Amino acid sequence: MIRIRRPAILFAIISAIYWQGVAGFIGIINPLAGKDVAPFWMVALANIVPAALYAVITLVFCHWLARRVLRQAQQRSEP
Repeated sequence: MIRIRRPAILFAIISAIYWQGVAGFIGIINPLAGKDVAPFWMVALANIVPAALYAVITLVFCHWLARRVLRQAQQRSEP
């Protein structure tokens, strides 16, 4: 049996917690600085960096998960 359920569920929970943290951070920063007052680069940085970081983490996780599935499938098919 290929075991990927626990890592996938854990990743989904951590993803939800991460995005709640990001949303909370953005929700605090934008009203304090004012969207019109804060420079465009600062607003863009606050919005782009978390998404880019998440994309990299997701890529690494999916790569790890795929390798794990292949490894378990190969071990299962060996006599």
